Parts: sequence; structure tokens; C-alpha cells
Amino acid sequence: MNTTPSSKTDTGTPLNAHTACPSCGGRSAQIIANQDGKTGETLITVSCSDCGLGRIDPLPTDQELAEWYATQYRQAYKSAVQPALRHVLRAGRNAQLRWQWLRQNSVGLEPAHNTHPRRSLDIGSSSGEFVYLMHTLGFQAKGIEPHAGYATYARNMLGIDVNNVTLQQGLASEAAWSLDLISMFHVLEHLPDPVSALRTMGEKLKPEGLLYIEVPNALRLCSPHYMFFRAHTLYFTGETLRNLLEIAGFKIVAHNADASDNLSVVAQFVKAQNTSAARDDSHPLVSAQQARRWVPYLLQQLRDGQPLRKWRVRQEEKRNAAQYADGLSLLNDLYAQKSA
Repeated sequence: MNTTPSSKTDTGTPLNAHTACPSCGGRSAQIIANQDGKTGETLITVSCSDCGLGRIDPLPTDQELAEWYATQYRQAYKSAVQPALRHVLRAGRNAQLRWQWLRQNSVGLEPAHNTHPRRSLDIGSSSGEFVYLMHTLGFQAKGIEPHAGYATYARNMLGIDVNNVTLQQGLASEAAWSLDLISMFHVLEHLPDPVSALRTMGEKLKPEGLLYIEVPNALRLCSPHYMFFRAHTLYFTGETLRNLLEIAGFKIVAHNADASDNLSVVAQFVKAQNTSAARDDSHPLVSAQQARRWVPYLLQQLRDGQPLRKWRVRQEEKRNAAQYADGLSLLNDLYAQKSA
């Protein structure tokens, strides 16, 4: 493969990346996309020719990301400083589904209602719905949220322990081998140095503790310009997600189907690192992007009834959320309707 630098930025163009792959260290890559799908600005996203992991190039530094997330992320991409009630309802329902999946795919996490409750930490906890659910289930539950507005909402409205700090700062305050569960939903794809972050998380887990991760599936059906944007530094397939965890010293306990819209994995930290990363030079992320076209996408959406279904879901969320004065009363009612 020709990996000499090129000014061409079309999908499938080979290049030597500015920054090395954070999973395997390789620089040989192919371009997946050349613009930010949300802003239209130039943004190069590449697929590693050695392990298949997708990433933006060059990768931002931890400091650059911390500054951006603290003040701009939710305003720029969510148009919000604090969550609307219908978003609280949606997030609360997602929290219940995630807990159900975790219980079905792992053992040893039954809540301990005694003087020694199990301890959980949710990284990137947003407005705190999963932390609050774990609290109601008897866990000593904490969260880390880099956005000041959402962290303040979680503390003031829900009365839960959500710290407005970076991932690194939040983990540094946790004792080694002290946590039963670390959860991280739609966060790993935002990190520029995932292996180091995952190893630090592993060191905070008890020997039987679990790491529960969910990320978007970068192979899923979407419009041509939806998938790739500045807020996500990494793009996963099921294989590259599991490979990254093994490189960081984790053993896979369970995972969902690789064709799922979101990829879920439960893993345990065993410290043994897989130094022989699985090689994948087929570039499935490049192939998926090349296959994305507006007309076939829109036709499939219409055939599946997606526009009407999404409209009905939004209307149902608005109607149900409007019954409540605030997020606390909404979640208390929601979580009481279906016990663990």
C-alpha cells in the first residue's frame, strides 16, 4: 500500500497519519471522511491499516479536549446547558435498559443493602440518570461529568454525588481496588489516549469488579455525513473495541452483537496485556462510509417507517415529561414503576 503523504482527502485515500493509532501505534491509514458532519468544517478521520480502529487525525491533546468539553460540547452539539425533561425521561429509560442488560450478562453485582454497599462510578454521567438509578438500587453511586451545567443539575436536582472534573481528576481521587463497577456510556470514543485511561480504570476496580462500556457502532446505518465529527476522537467496530480492551489488560466477560447500533461490553481487569493486536487491514469503516448514500438511506428510512416512529416517540416523551414538575419527581416515578 502506498502510504506516502497526499493532499487528496477522498474516502479510501492512503496516508501516513499525523498521530499514531492509540490502540496499536501504527501510522499507516486510509481516510474515512474529510469533514465534520455537524459543522461542515474540514476534519480528517482515518482507519488504521494495522488494527482497523478509526480516529480523527491529528488527535487532540487531553488539555484541548478538557477545555472544550467543560464549556462548549453540550451547547455546540446538544444546544443545552441543562437537560429538558423529555431528555431526562429518555435518559432514565436508557439507564434502566443498561442495568437490565448488565444483570443479564454478568454475575456478582447484586446490590448489597447493608453497611458495606457496593460502590459504582459512572464516567461521563451527564445529568446523572444512571447514577441516580444505581443509588436507588442501594449502591454507593458516584459520577464524573466534565460539563459544569449538567454536573450542577445532577447534584442540585437529584442530590447525587456527581463531580465536575475531568476523567483523570475523578479517577485520581478514587482508591485502588475500591470499585465494584465502573460504567462509561458513550465516553470511550471521546478519549485521545484510551489505553492509558482504561488501565487506570482497571487499577481502581476490585479483583472481581466490572467495567461496563457502551459506544456507538461506527458501521451502523446512517446518512453520509452523520457519523464523523469533532466530538468523537475514536470510531469502533465490535472487534476493535474488544481488541482495545484486551490491549489495556482486560478480559471480555460479555458483549452484544457486532451488528447492534450501540456496542456494549463488560470486562474484568486482569492486567495481562495482549501485545499482539489483531490485524485488520480490510478497512471496514472505509467500506461502510463508501456505501453510505443519501437516496438509499432515505428510502430505507421511509420503508422502515423511521420518520413517523421518531415523531411518535418524541410526542410521547413530551406528553409524559409534561406531567412532572422536575427531573427528580420524574425519575422517582419512572424507577418505581419497574423495580430491579
